[in-house]
Amino acid sequence: MRLFRRIFEKSTAPSLIIEEDKTISMMNEKLEELVGYSRAEVEGKMTWPEFVVSEDKERMAMFHRDRRRDPSGAPEEYECRLMNREGDVHDILIKLNMVQGTTSVATLVNVTSRKEAENNLKFKEDELRGIVENFPGHLYTCYRDFTIEFMNGHLRAHVGRDGVGKPCYAVIYNQQEPCPWCGAADVFKGKTVRVEFMSPLDNRWYAAVSTPIRATDGSVRKQQTLITDVTDQKLEEKRLRDRADSLRKENRRLKSTMTERYRFGDLIGKSRDMQAVYEVILNAAASDANIIVYGESGTGKELVAREIHRLSDRVGKGFIPVNCGAIPEPLMESEFFGYRKGAFTGAVQNKKGFLDLADGGTLFLDELGEIALGMQAKLLRAIEGNGFMALGGKTTRKPDLRIIAATNRDLGSLITQGLMREDFFYRIHIIPIRLPPLRKRPSDIPLLIDHFLKQYPSSAEVPPITPAILDAFQRYRWPGNVRELQNVLHRYVTLKNLDVLETFSAEGTLPEVAERYRRVAGYGRDLKSVLAETERAHILKTLEEMQWHRGKTAHRLGINRRTLERKMALHRLRPCE
Repeated sequence: MRLFRRIFEKSTAPSLIIEEDKTISMMNEKLEELVGYSRAEVEGKMTWPEFVVSEDKERMAMFHRDRRRDPSGAPEEYECRLMNREGDVHDILIKLNMVQGTTSVATLVNVTSRKEAENNLKFKEDELRGIVENFPGHLYTCYRDFTIEFMNGHLRAHVGRDGVGKPCYAVIYNQQEPCPWCGAADVFKGKTVRVEFMSPLDNRWYAAVSTPIRATDGSVRKQQTLITDVTDQKLEEKRLRDRADSLRKENRRLKSTMTERYRFGDLIGKSRDMQAVYEVILNAAASDANIIVYGESGTGKELVAREIHRLSDRVGKGFIPVNCGAIPEPLMESEFFGYRKGAFTGAVQNKKGFLDLADGGTLFLDELGEIALGMQAKLLRAIEGNGFMALGGKTTRKPDLRIIAATNRDLGSLITQGLMREDFFYRIHIIPIRLPPLRKRPSDIPLLIDHFLKQYPSSAEVPPITPAILDAFQRYRWPGNVRELQNVLHRYVTLKNLDVLETFSAEGTLPEVAERYRRVAGYGRDLKSVLAETERAHILKTLEEMQWHRGKTAHRLGINRRTLERKMALHRLRPCE
């Protein structure tokens, strides 16, 4: 007995002997350490339930009673919580054996650390499950044979069912076989696979990240896939790409067109008004909206239309100019829509109309205000996408074209007078371009003169343009605008006189000035030298007015300081003059 007691006391696990009335008849040193009481205080004086927390006492008492009535009716091991002298609670695993009928030996294992770890793990698992279930993306795991093991809440809601145990490609994508973008083969080799794809179910873009889930031996057991809807991102990327392409096209147009400061295609002028027109042309060419060009007769409205077409994506197709004022009203419909053979007397063969000819390209409607109301309604229907039918035809044509219209009339006034449909006006009036009359850009006249005179062959005898003539040209109002200037120069070259202008210059009428200059021997100077002399005199005069302050002079002349200094060096202008 003494040997048994010594072995019991030195046992490495906390142990105690419990009598039928729950009294502790013996306890070892390890139990003393655990409960904080000495054997003298416990043995024969305290019952086992006194150390058990109140919530576990009833269950412990039931096991104690059942074990003595029917040992097979109570577990040999169970867990409960023990409270020591200091009030600390420990999780205990109790292993029980019955000895001498109603007496039992209990061995205690302190599993507090393990329970804390289990509780922490369970908390983390619950937390993670909550995150996964409520994650805004679609998450699932599957095995090597594509069988789904788990789907989160958002994915279940997305597909409308729980697909656990079924193939992922059938449940999520309604496919009969693995998806063409699937990277499962690489995932089960241990790789992380990222793909973007368009779902055949809803035609939306998704990004999928598939990662391997490994077993304890390091082998890949499952695949986890996270799917995120990236449709908005893809649309934004496309918008940015389209914008970048548009900017590149615009840059190419700018570089290919504005090779000289004063020229834009066949348009001539470096004035502020013309520079503004050039900018609108560039922006209009980059879009596909309808355009209307306002301007007095002779300002170059058709040149603007042709330049927009040349710079647009429609340049490979036709540019069809139509003078609406030159088409008799009874012929309007057949000219615009065309006709089939036999549609009317004289229709001996099929003929395409302007709309068909402009298909894929640009239809230029000059003098838009001359189109009758009835024809406006038919054109409106055609250009709004409802198409048209050729006279005598049976099929509806829906051409892809862009309309550029031009007018020198006040279309708002025509609407007020009932001569233009308001809906037709607003269908055409999307991008307006207003061309300034020549009288409002006199600084462009020397450039236009030089441009038109260069069109004559080098062998032609071109009379000189003196500073006085140039000054008078810039003061004249030019009611016929650029076209009138071109005609005047043509007569000047051909007839050697300027007999059409009535404005007086400081030195007399222009014809008188021209005649006086013709008396100078041999027309000894060309236009370039005359323009250079005029430029030198104007710069010198401005320098003197600004007291040779170069910054102020450059501002007054509308050029930068470097250009001024280059011209001063060219003309040998120094303050000593």
